[in-house]
Amino acid sequence: MAGDKLPEDFQKVEREGVMFVDSIFPIRLGVWDLRHYIAASQQLRVMSSLQDTLDRITLPGFQVEKLEPRIKDGGAFVKFKYMQVSSKDTEEPPLDTPSLEAELKKQIRSLGGIRTWIGNHAGDVWLVRGRPWKEDMRRYASNDMKVFFEGPDIYQETLYDIMRHYGQISNISNPGPVPAGTLRFSTIKFANPRAATRAHNCIHGFTLVDQPAIPGQSTEVKPTRLATVYERKLKGQAIWDWFTSHPRISVPILVFLLGSLSYMIFDPIRTLAVQAKVVGWLDFQEFRIVKWFRRNTIDRIRFFRKKELDAEPPTSVDNEALWKDRKEAENTLRGYLSETPSTIAFVHGPQGSGKSSMLNRALRHADRKVLVIDCEVLNKSRSDSDVINGLATQTGYWPVFTWLNNATGLIDLASVGLIGQKTGLSSSVEQQQKEILEVVGNALKGVSYRYREIQRTKEVRKTLATQTEAKLKETMEKIQEGVYHDARIDAVAGTGVTSELGIGDERMTEKDVYRSNKPPKAVEKAIVKVEEAITSGKEKVQQQFDSTSQPEKENESEANKDGKLGAIGSIQGAVQGVVKEGKQGAGKLWSGAKDQLGLSPSPQQQPSHPVPEYPQKAEVADEIKALPVVVIKNYSTKNTFTDELVVVLAEWAAGLADGGLAHVVVMSDNRDNGRRLEKALPAKPLTSIAVADADPASALSFVQDKLDQYGVQTTLGKEQKLQIERLGGRSSDLESLCHKVRNGLSIEMAVEDIIARGVGELRKSAFGEEVEEGKTMRWSPQQVFFILKSLAKSTELPYYDILLDFPFKGDEAALRSMEHAELISITTQEGRSSTIKPGRPVYRFVFERLVNDPIFRSVHDIALNEKAIASAEATIRACEEELLKLEQIRPLDSGILSSGATRQRADYLLKKIYEAETKVEKLENANALLKKSLKNP
Repeated sequence: MAGDKLPEDFQKVEREGVMFVDSIFPIRLGVWDLRHYIAASQQLRVMSSLQDTLDRITLPGFQVEKLEPRIKDGGAFVKFKYMQVSSKDTEEPPLDTPSLEAELKKQIRSLGGIRTWIGNHAGDVWLVRGRPWKEDMRRYASNDMKVFFEGPDIYQETLYDIMRHYGQISNISNPGPVPAGTLRFSTIKFANPRAATRAHNCIHGFTLVDQPAIPGQSTEVKPTRLATVYERKLKGQAIWDWFTSHPRISVPILVFLLGSLSYMIFDPIRTLAVQAKVVGWLDFQEFRIVKWFRRNTIDRIRFFRKKELDAEPPTSVDNEALWKDRKEAENTLRGYLSETPSTIAFVHGPQGSGKSSMLNRALRHADRKVLVIDCEVLNKSRSDSDVINGLATQTGYWPVFTWLNNATGLIDLASVGLIGQKTGLSSSVEQQQKEILEVVGNALKGVSYRYREIQRTKEVRKTLATQTEAKLKETMEKIQEGVYHDARIDAVAGTGVTSELGIGDERMTEKDVYRSNKPPKAVEKAIVKVEEAITSGKEKVQQQFDSTSQPEKENESEANKDGKLGAIGSIQGAVQGVVKEGKQGAGKLWSGAKDQLGLSPSPQQQPSHPVPEYPQKAEVADEIKALPVVVIKNYSTKNTFTDELVVVLAEWAAGLADGGLAHVVVMSDNRDNGRRLEKALPAKPLTSIAVADADPASALSFVQDKLDQYGVQTTLGKEQKLQIERLGGRSSDLESLCHKVRNGLSIEMAVEDIIARGVGELRKSAFGEEVEEGKTMRWSPQQVFFILKSLAKSTELPYYDILLDFPFKGDEAALRSMEHAELISITTQEGRSSTIKPGRPVYRFVFERLVNDPIFRSVHDIALNEKAIASAEATIRACEEELLKLEQIRPLDSGILSSGATRQRADYLLKKIYEAETKVEKLENANALLKKSLKNP
């Protein structure tokens, strides 16, 4: 056509156009799409191949002006020129898109196609009908594409005709209502993103005039410009909108996800943290490098060593005198720790009696992993979150989120308003404590399992070392016997009888050792020596026989005959001895010959190494040693925040002991706290271990040993011993005495200082220094003063006599509260309360000092008497009221047939009124005298 002559009314016009080449790069679907970076490295090669292909197109005047890669959409824009034949009457003829595009596709296919980034020839060309929009925003291709109408709406049929050319269309939506000032749009869903990229790059900016919906309708139609934008499959707010609009579904899903997150992520971390706490992985003082550094630096300085020795508690050897009365308790605890756990060991005794020292010695002897929970620290908590944090810190439970409890409470409150029910995210303090202890229990299982694995590894290593040593010994024996053969030489010299090593002539096995045609010389010498020994033995026997066979007299007695028989017997014994001696000598010579000639038995006949046999008791001991020990100290509750904690601890401890997971030792100053443990473990009795104060002799011995340890040279005299006996056997008081004497006080002054300090403490703990403190106490000042006054006179009081009489009148809670406060101690006999004693032995003298204070005694005697007066007056009033009622019913019990019951009852009431009135008068007089004494202090 280029060489043909055109008609006069036609001409060739140079036109410009843009086409989009697709499929030469991968379509980038997001920031995460790594194919984009691989394609970018191939950009130069792909664009060069595209240029070569386009240069070979033979359309009239076709010339490539510019190539612009469009890697994000997987293609490139090509700006080109070509010659188009058109009529001379047309000022600007339109681009013949269908025929030009078809011709370009045809020629490109004939040239082998367009090379892509992966090496195939799947590229294709599409003429751009709109205006190319070359942007680099993060708008990535998708199957959905929005077509905005800048003008009148375009019907679906027209859109389909335009867009179907670029690929399969799944759906086209009608334009929906939009706010004023916003363009209307339709959404086109393509079958694949490649078709959407073609349509976007070829149609964007295309302007057209749509035909009216009704053919032949004469209306003025304005042109419409199309603008295309990819529609994101997942909107940024879609998930949030769905969750907020479906709370009945989203809230349970959220709860499940949070629970799964805690179970799968945090619980393993917490378990590992608890194991690190128990085993001591994170204790830097146990690191080898720290120990080495300390041993070679600080421990070499005398000052630091002396300071550590002073801070160390006395050893069991030093305190043997004090602890000799408590050996039974310590042995019971050691026996419990050496058996399979099935119950809880409950150690109870007064504060300062040495429970912790006894437990520390038992644990040091057992050499076990220990987890300690101190309830005293938890009792100082001022809120529920403090209790949770304290429990988590002591057990190593980490991480812990106490602030979530408040947040989940607010979420539950909002959930009730939204869906009418709680989400279940928030949990009570008791539930949180159980969750913490459950994780701790699982961690203790891991501690036991890890210990067993370490022991198995050690046994395997020991066995391998033993076998290696036995193998080496066996090899050395073969080398010494000359029967060792190194098989590695066979690869060089061969294994036949003609090899250079002389195989066949040398001894290669144990059998070759015994192969010999004649006996060795050493054996022959041994045989000769045996024969000579036998010959000499015969000669000696013959000489002895000849000497005893000569007759001295013809008429010999029976005694001489018996002597001859005895001589013959001795000769026979001598013969047997010579033969036996010869055999033993031959055996020794033969053994020596075998050792010299290498004729020892084969190692196969003897075990190469002894097989260790472990007794069953050792295996049981190892299993028990693998179990950790849980120690719950100061088991009691002193505020409302720990009331639930002691119950949860009891149930958890019972589960550990009953399941055989750990030995549990609970220490408490009050034996009544064991009732919670008995309730948690009802099927099995507790291992109860009572620790009492030392006797006077042990206390004196302890003080003397302690003073000698401190370097205080003193000899205890009679008066000093009496002063020490005033302190009793409480180890804490004896320790305090020794420290005061060490600091320069005499024993008398030290004891006096302890008693004076006890008086001050008792005033505060028993009566309260302020009114508010007195209100919080569970006993009245009159009750505690009555107890103090009674114990100042007697060392012990009958329990039930005090309980049923004034001022308690059956108020057992007051007595138990005093016992918890360690003001008194209640002893038991056959499971029931028996006597009341001072809480500490020194308290007897403290009570005396306090009661002997005239002002203090007068004030509290007046208060006690007034309470007794009030009680007596209440009795009088009650009797008077009953007498008035009897006066009303007296006519019914009068006459001849009267029983006299009313008169008898009235006499009883009158007698009671008389006794109460006498008591009131007596107490009133006593109060009057006491008040006079207060005027003259």
